[in-house]
Amino acid sequence: MKYRLIVILTLLVALRLFHFENIVDSPHSWRQYDTKQYIDGFYEDGNSFLEPSVCWMGGHETLILEFPLPEYMVAQIYHVFGSHLWIARLFFLSFFILSIVYFYKSMQFIFDKWIPELAILIFGLAPLSLFFSRAIHIDFFALAFSFGMLYYAMKAIRTNNNVLIIMSLLFGTIAFLVKAPYAFFLALPILIFAYQECRLKWFIYRSPLFIVPVLSLFAWNGFAFETNSLIPDWEVIPNFNKFTEMWYWYFGTWHQRSIDANWVVVFERIYQEVLGFVGFTLSIIGFLFSKKNKSIYWSLAWLTGSTLYLVIFFNLNVIHNYYQLPFVAPLAIFCALGVSKLMTISKMKFMKFVIAGLVVCCFAFEQINFSESNYYRENKFMHQIATEINEHSEKTDLVVVSYGGLTPQCPLILQPAKRKGWSIPLNDLSGGLIHQLYLQGNASKLAIVHDGGLTGELKIFYDAMENKEVIELKPGTFLYLSDLKLDYPEKSK
Repeated sequence: MKYRLIVILTLLVALRLFHFENIVDSPHSWRQYDTKQYIDGFYEDGNSFLEPSVCWMGGHETLILEFPLPEYMVAQIYHVFGSHLWIARLFFLSFFILSIVYFYKSMQFIFDKWIPELAILIFGLAPLSLFFSRAIHIDFFALAFSFGMLYYAMKAIRTNNNVLIIMSLLFGTIAFLVKAPYAFFLALPILIFAYQECRLKWFIYRSPLFIVPVLSLFAWNGFAFETNSLIPDWEVIPNFNKFTEMWYWYFGTWHQRSIDANWVVVFERIYQEVLGFVGFTLSIIGFLFSKKNKSIYWSLAWLTGSTLYLVIFFNLNVIHNYYQLPFVAPLAIFCALGVSKLMTISKMKFMKFVIAGLVVCCFAFEQINFSESNYYRENKFMHQIATEINEHSEKTDLVVVSYGGLTPQCPLILQPAKRKGWSIPLNDLSGGLIHQLYLQGNASKLAIVHDGGLTGELKIFYDAMENKEVIELKPGTFLYLSDLKLDYPEKSK
């Protein structure tokens, strides 16, 4: 069994080494830059664990977006090996490997033969897994601890071991702190397994211990609220957010759930970025034609839990595709069941493996082709802007940057430029707003990306600045840079 796991892991890791470049790529480079900023803040600026930083709140850097354990760990590794993006990639990839191991070991309590091996292979080949397992992204860190919680709980139930309950509790606490939505619903397959093992009563007696992860999460959220409440109230910035009232971001509204288009978006992503045509077909075969025994009910419990997660955290799932990652594991199981069913077409052992190999190769080809066609894209133009700002400013400058519709929470220019400041959408930028950021936030540099020449109020404002420079980024598109001085004009009447 172990050598099979090692062979599969080696193959899956090898596939990811083709995309270990020293760039932050798309999709969701925005989210990755926020993660990278946390890491850089801990490493370069010496921030404490309780003071993670963002680059887009001017001189006030501390903002708690999440429990920053993975970013803090990467920063400590940087202190040993130096700051290299491939080290961060390798760190997050290692937790993808750990998630595979715990996923595999959990399935061994339920399935025999080749189902666990097929499931982890399919799990690792899904497009969302291929990309985010090597991205500067925390989700597989959270999944590894969630799957660890599941595995140790199942092993504790099977062996009647209280120490393993504590292990499950510890893994669950970290999972809840880092990303609770990925962990809570695994209580369902755990309870089903306890029932199937005739140890439900034994587990229920010990289940109050699992209030610890929940209480830890509430305590952390309380601390995050207090910390984020200290952010300056820059009401002059349109759509400014202090990140103290975030319930809408996680749960959305009931009206969202009544809009058919939102459900279509989510299920299209699951079809395209988790299953593909081959995977969808296999999962249907696995669902319809597998024997309705304990293993299928346990698998259904996991899939039901994932669906419950979708319904509760609906807004997250609509906004970002990586929030469909919790569906990869249970759907991989049903795909594996589908492959297993197709293997029964032949009675010859050799032909069974030929069938399985051909089916998995078809699945792999489709998923890798989708990933290569849709992921791993570098925004070279954005990087060019960041490079110019870095070269024409000092590290101590607080930069007001404006490009297109990039919002006040956007790190896409400031973070690769290694500068702090504000990101203001071009439509919201005005002389008055820049003036207020200078007076209230000590802004010292202005950087505007604009197609053609500046017009109207911005032109009057920019022309009045000293030490200014215009850089052509591409034909017809310019970067307008200037220092900010006290004696510039107020907003035009």
